[in-house]
Amino acid sequence: MGFFDELGKKISDASQDVMQKGKEMADTAKFNSMIHDEEKKITAVYSKIGKKYFEDFKNAPAEGFKEFVDEIHAAQAKIAEIQEKLNALKNEGKAAVEAAATEAKETLNHAADAAKSAAEGAADAAKSTAEGAADAAAQAVNKAEAAVENAVNENQSTGQ
Repeated sequence: MGFFDELGKKISDASQDVMQKGKEMADTAKFNSMIHDEEKKITAVYSKIGKKYFEDFKNAPAEGFKEFVDEIHAAQAKIAEIQEKLNALKNEGKAAVEAAATEAKETLNHAADAAKSAAEGAADAAKSTAEGAADAAAQAVNKAEAAVENAVNENQSTGQ
């Protein structure tokens, strides 16, 4: 039994060592994360200090800061230039859309006028055709009446 007792103790010790190493690794990761968080806070404060300094001394920077202030001024000028181009592009796009809308409206109005003219022409043609048909029908009726009257008269003259 001594062998199994000794084996059990070795396994227990090894598992204790593994658990201890795991805890140490977790603590290391936790501490590294805390350090990283504090470094991020420092970077944010540096940024605030730089912004505050720039706002307070942008027109008269101290020696050693002029080149940084000049870089910011150059970037601001570039932003303004790009913003002007962006606004011009937006205005061009807006003008193009308005022109296209006006052209589409004019085309639609022209098509509506053409359709109206075509409809009026068709109505006039139909009216004219109907009037012509009515006149032709009246003439046919008159001829038929005359033919009937002639036939009746001939019949009466031959039949008497």
